[in-house]
Amino acid sequence: MKRYLPLFLLVGLLLWQPSFAQDDNGTCIACHAEAGMTGLDRHGLEISMTVVQESIDSSVHAGMNCVDCHADLAGTTDYPHKETANRVDCGTCHADIQPIYAESAHGTAGQDNPNAPTCASCHAKHNILRDGDVNATTSAKNLPNTCSACHSKLALKLDPDIRIADSHDRYMRGIHAQGIAKGIGSAASCNDCHGMHDLKKASDPRSLVNKMNIPSTCSKCHNDIYIQYSRGIHGKALAAGILDSPNCTDCHGEHEILEIDDPNSPVNSANIADFVCAKCHNDPRINEKFGLADAKFTSYQDSYHGLAVKGGSIKAATCASCHRAHDILPKSNIASSIHPDNLTGTCQKCHPKANASFAASYSHNTAETEFHDLNSLVANIYLIAIILIIGGMLAHNLIIVGRFVVDKHRSNKGQPVVERFTKGMVWQHLILTFAFITLVITGFALRYPHEWWVRGMSAVGLSEDVRSVVHRIAAVLLCYISFHHAIFLLFTRRGKVELRGLWPNLQDVKDIKTNLMFYLGLSKERPRFDQYDYTEKAEYWALVWGTFIMALTGFILWFPTFFTSFMPAWTVKIAETVHLYEAWLATLAIAVFHFFFVIFHPDQYPMSMTWLTGKMTVESCEHHHPAWFDRIKSEQKIEESKEKADVKH
Repeated sequence: MKRYLPLFLLVGLLLWQPSFAQDDNGTCIACHAEAGMTGLDRHGLEISMTVVQESIDSSVHAGMNCVDCHADLAGTTDYPHKETANRVDCGTCHADIQPIYAESAHGTAGQDNPNAPTCASCHAKHNILRDGDVNATTSAKNLPNTCSACHSKLALKLDPDIRIADSHDRYMRGIHAQGIAKGIGSAASCNDCHGMHDLKKASDPRSLVNKMNIPSTCSKCHNDIYIQYSRGIHGKALAAGILDSPNCTDCHGEHEILEIDDPNSPVNSANIADFVCAKCHNDPRINEKFGLADAKFTSYQDSYHGLAVKGGSIKAATCASCHRAHDILPKSNIASSIHPDNLTGTCQKCHPKANASFAASYSHNTAETEFHDLNSLVANIYLIAIILIIGGMLAHNLIIVGRFVVDKHRSNKGQPVVERFTKGMVWQHLILTFAFITLVITGFALRYPHEWWVRGMSAVGLSEDVRSVVHRIAAVLLCYISFHHAIFLLFTRRGKVELRGLWPNLQDVKDIKTNLMFYLGLSKERPRFDQYDYTEKAEYWALVWGTFIMALTGFILWFPTFFTSFMPAWTVKIAETVHLYEAWLATLAIAVFHFFFVIFHPDQYPMSMTWLTGKMTVESCEHHHPAWFDRIKSEQKIEESKEKADVKH
């Protein structure tokens, strides 16, 4: 028996081997080393199941067995094992990290959000490397890309409750990412600002990116700036719990933090006033809440400094030039850059010869300045003077122009004339003119409510409520006269004649060439225009088209609920856009084209009287419309011949 005992033990060991073979990595790798092996993750998405020994050997877990992590597969004797393995519990070994992660934003999200990251989401699975390894997924260089696996997903951007913008792309454009790319070890990566396993929501008072904690978070790298900020009015206010006070990200941005010299940086000299300081100091709510004087920011905008910055100057003073950037203190603080004892020195940074009087002369133009009342008096005197002087000049010139108009009218009355328009046509034009001008004024008043002439309208009682009614009345009047004109053209004898005269033809194209060649001095031949030349036809049909478009879009804007009951939702917005730009097109066409030919044209100045009298002199008709003049003269001879024949008979 003793002789065969070793043999029995050997056979027993061979028979027992399958019970522990699964604990040997070689057994797992024998299958999982197969290229192209795939499986489904917990979301049902196909993932690679291929694992090579080299990735394990190079990781921090080198020397461990597969079942040390995949504990639910330990003791398995049947191969292949079950398709769905339990999630790896890293807390088995990392018991110190597990509770910290569980209380983090990622850990709490995992309780009800299947998309919440796990340990493997950040650290990878089998080829986990130490943080000090530049190839690790959690290294400063690679961490932004690791985080972007979730934080650039469309699903997060379209979350119905909390939308997370594409912070990864914005971070990569910022100075921190650029620093990492250059190999600057102190450049901040995601975990430097948000934390690692203890990452908290921004609303959590313990979060590194909580409103109250951001300054101290930034101080890890920018301690000198933090000290300045902390002793400034903004830092003190935030430390006191005043959340209206700005912190670092309120001025510099969050992820896309750019160098000051970058023209896209909010703290660039070209942007800091309008896009940073104005957010608070031009806010009436902030000014009222903290007892700040109104119009301080607008006074800067109206000053030389503000205007020069808007004009592109890189030397003109911005808010930070006088108030400093971080250690901003109120004027009453003796350490403030704008304290009376320090103000001259502040001005001397740009104006070496500045003195106390110069410094006092260039403050914000508010009620707190000692010369405000005098300045307001001077400004009001000039406003009155401008109104009286320029108004007087305008009245003077209108009298002169009026005299020329009267003289021209009298001169025309003493000459033989041709009927250009009937009295009805003259009235149609007058009503159209009144409706058009009213629509232009009241329409643009809505679009540009802050313009001085709109404020003037409001001052005389034409408020928004009144304006809207007047605009609609003018619109109805325009529609009425357009309909009336259409009836005139289609159903009256004279109207049909006018319509034939206004209808475009091939001769108009030839006349354009002949006319331009003549005025360019390339030909001595003048075009022989008929009843209406090509400019008049173009204006007329542009008016017809414009009136139709403005009426259609106007009624859509007037009755949006009716039109959207059977038309797409975008109809209203498109109608609004078309209405605005068609109004601009019509207004400019009248001002540039129509007024030139009826007022400013050398042959018509100071203006054509035809739009008021309906008549034009025979001389003017023969000069401007020779083809029409010859025709009506010929027709007149025919009429005279008929009259003579009747007399003989």
